[in-house]
Amino acid sequence: MNITLFETRESAERLDPISLTRPVFDLRCGALTFMERIRLLQPKATFTLFVRKELSELTRQRFPDCNVNPGTSSGGLWMDGAVLWSKESLKALEKQGDTALSKEGRLVGGNLSKKDAHDWIDAGGPCEVPPPVFGDETDITVISYLWDCVHKNGDTIRDDASHFSLGEINGWIDDGAHLVNRDEISVGEGSRVRVGTIIDAEPGPVIIGKNVVIQPSAYVEGPVFIGDGSLIRVGAKIFGGTTIGPGCKVGGEVTESIFQGWSNKQHDGFLGNAYIGEWVNLGAGTNNSDLKNNYTSVKIMVNGKWIDTGSLFVGLFIGDHSKSAIGTQFNTGTVVGPACNVVTAGFPRRAIPPFSWVVRGKSRDHAFDEFMKTAIAAKNRRGHSFSGAEENLFRRIAKESN
Repeated sequence: MNITLFETRESAERLDPISLTRPVFDLRCGALTFMERIRLLQPKATFTLFVRKELSELTRQRFPDCNVNPGTSSGGLWMDGAVLWSKESLKALEKQGDTALSKEGRLVGGNLSKKDAHDWIDAGGPCEVPPPVFGDETDITVISYLWDCVHKNGDTIRDDASHFSLGEINGWIDDGAHLVNRDEISVGEGSRVRVGTIIDAEPGPVIIGKNVVIQPSAYVEGPVFIGDGSLIRVGAKIFGGTTIGPGCKVGGEVTESIFQGWSNKQHDGFLGNAYIGEWVNLGAGTNNSDLKNNYTSVKIMVNGKWIDTGSLFVGLFIGDHSKSAIGTQFNTGTVVGPACNVVTAGFPRRAIPPFSWVVRGKSRDHAFDEFMKTAIAAKNRRGHSFSGAEENLFRRIAKESN
């Protein structure tokens, strides 16, 4: 079976700033990215990917086994990459024949004919033009904004737990570490839970990947996912609804937040209802607010417009390769684009464009050459390289931001 996974530009713009540097199906929600979840549901499938033109080079690099932005299609199963697909919803889609499923007027998936698929591609493709068909209304979960990812994260971790072997402890648990509700805990090979740590899975499952180290006296309360190679610092407090992607270093207090991967929040400070991209570094004592003092819903800047989230709890969204200095304070509903450096006393403004250098409340452009030096050094320190495809994408983002 071949699955065609697509994103739309409208969807990507709503998921800014995390979606500026990756297709929407590569975002995390729960224990998995959207695409990882589909691969587990259909392990024998091959994939065709339709992404924004500016992401095609990087997507080919990250998914070398997939066909990216082809000029034609033989039809078959087409799926929106911003949907939390499940076994049941995938079965419903497969049964549709030459029709489709929609959510509030938006095509989320279809078993398209060769003609419908070809006509859509020929007209400009799913990233740029509406689909040729609309189908039956479905109650499937579609992620429209980053706060949707955050608010649904805990329940999605619970759902994703079926893909993991709960109750299996393949790493080392020190004497004096405590596992509460052990049957809802999974610990991968090479991982270690140090003395004095409490893993509490009564509120939900705790899934710990391979080669994870949880240092002494940490508290981890499910539902939580901790990705391969991550480090949880001494005395950290990780509360339910939190996903920590691979290669992260996390300390202090974290609740209902998502780390895409390879980011650091090593020191004390509060992070709540937040979505953190890759290669982000939050300086010691960085905090964010996720609740207004007057208990009203939070408005947030999305693609140049203020959107009322309808939620009391919305924190910080920060793009790839951005950094905060020690003691930084982020206000409720702050958005920081990729490649920013925030060094300021008091709250910086709540919408910081990509490639901004914010010092003492004043902003200037972050020079691209200086950004490149830091980004290359950050990735090299962790055994990764900064590819030409990444450079081309970030150069484009810098040009469009200045």
